[in-house]
Amino acid sequence: MTAHFAIPATTVVLCGLLREALETAWQGFIPPPVLAEPPPRQQPAPLRENQAPPPEPLALHLFLHHAGPNPAWRNMHDPQTGPDGRRIVAAPVVLDLHYLLAATGPALEREMLLGLGIHALTRAAIVPRSRVHAILGQLQVPAQPTTPIEELGNEPLFDPLHQPEQITVTQNPVDFDLSTKLWSALQAPLRPSASFLVTTVFLHLDEAVPPARLVEALRLAAHPDPDRKRVLPVPRSEEDEA
Repeated sequence: MTAHFAIPATTVVLCGLLREALETAWQGFIPPPVLAEPPPRQQPAPLRENQAPPPEPLALHLFLHHAGPNPAWRNMHDPQTGPDGRRIVAAPVVLDLHYLLAATGPALEREMLLGLGIHALTRAAIVPRSRVHAILGQLQVPAQPTTPIEELGNEPLFDPLHQPEQITVTQNPVDFDLSTKLWSALQAPLRPSASFLVTTVFLHLDEAVPPARLVEALRLAAHPDPDRKRVLPVPRSEEDEA
């Protein structure tokens, strides 16, 4: 199950943290939505020349644009092999997720919205397991799901047996070149944004390592090495000894 839902469950948790922050900041008013999708593309021009374009709706977008292997866990476990040399168990698949946080809407309001989003994710730094459980527990799993994603609420993202490390969130600086390429690929106008690194997400940890075989017999032997030349000691003279 973890391989199916670990990544979308992480996105749901991050969106839940953002929604909680916006609800607190709006103090009873209807907060803008938090969408797990890239910012919208350029709006079409109005049909009439004197007609003003419709105002862009205020929203916060959290978009997963890259997933890469975690370097530490990638080199921590060697693949398990049997006595015959065949591979038995593979190392766990552990990922680092790269998110883009962007705000849309009127100029000043979207800047305010982006600041709230950055503050919420930065303060979340290490997401407690209880909070992950509470956010995923709000998802209702139907008795008879029609699609696999409807079972997302059962994802054990908070369970140490499936996720040995807690989810951590850090802001990731992005240079101008990468930012330009990313916004060009989205085919969307540039908006205020920030990049975040979320680690570590385990995709596969349900393979048990087989127990090692017990030693049945111990044999010790010694034999000379035929390829090694014997070096005789050089006799020492009486003058050297004196």
